[in-house]
Amino acid sequence: MLNFFRRFYALEIYTDGSSKDGVGSWAYVISRRGRCLGENSGRVRRASSNAMEFQAAIEALASIPPKSNVTLFTDSKILVDAIISRKGHASFQPQLDLLFPLTQRHTITWRWIKAHNGNKFNERCDQLCTLIRGK
Repeated sequence: MLNFFRRFYALEIYTDGSSKDGVGSWAYVISRRGRCLGENSGRVRRASSNAMEFQAAIEALASIPPKSNVTLFTDSKILVDAIISRKGHASFQPQLDLLFPLTQRHTITWRWIKAHNGNKFNERCDQLCTLIRGK
């Protein structure tokens, strides 16, 4: 039943990435009309916070059914700029190679939002990054 709704109604995806003490973490929240439908997070050794921002978008877009209509919110201007220009710093190229095909599977509107500005889903992503990194 959830897949039915994901295909016909717009989804909002919030992503975040961080890194501290050599451990990177990524997280995403999928919502529709202000209601959380799902969330996920993970961690990676020796990863930068920027790399984790890209990974969060990869993980989120890979988790939804093809042909989804998505607004993806991120607090990473580097990610948004790389998507819009279709190029990014060479250190992100492996992730861009994974991300670009995923962007072709969906209709996506990319939105930058200010971090730590009270958006409940952006704050939840930040919280998930902190929790998963601490494990």
